[in-house]
Amino acid sequence: MIVRPHSVLLDAEALSALARDARTVQAWATFAKRSDSVLYASCLTLAEVTDGTALDVAVRRAVEAVRLVEVSPEIGFRAGELRAAVGATRRNRDLTVDAVVAATALTLPTPVVVLTSDPEDLGLLLAGHDIRVEAI
Repeated sequence: MIVRPHSVLLDAEALSALARDARTVQAWATFAKRSDSVLYASCLTLAEVTDGTALDVAVRRAVEAVRLVEVSPEIGFRAGELRAAVGATRRNRDLTVDAVVAATALTLPTPVVVLTSDPEDLGLLLAGHDIRVEAI
């Protein structure tokens, strides 16, 4: 079986799971290695999963296997558009960070898979785009 390379974007929970060596994300890391796919994470995600304590060591180790994507003006503006487009349906939640993850996914080489613990919000933000959202 030939599998074409994917861009695999990790949200905060997925990056944390990678740092904890959780089986679900390790399976994706193995897939990435075997298929010449690339694991990505937004630099903003680092702010969600670190706190400046010794616990950050595992995250720093995990990030060595991940290509970090800076939050560019393009991603920032696109995130605002995505957030505004779904704002009426999710008024009681701030979707800013999820919108940045979604906008980041839109900049990656296709095909793209987003690994998340919140497939509902990311699925809503990415509705109509050819990006797969997978629950971990």
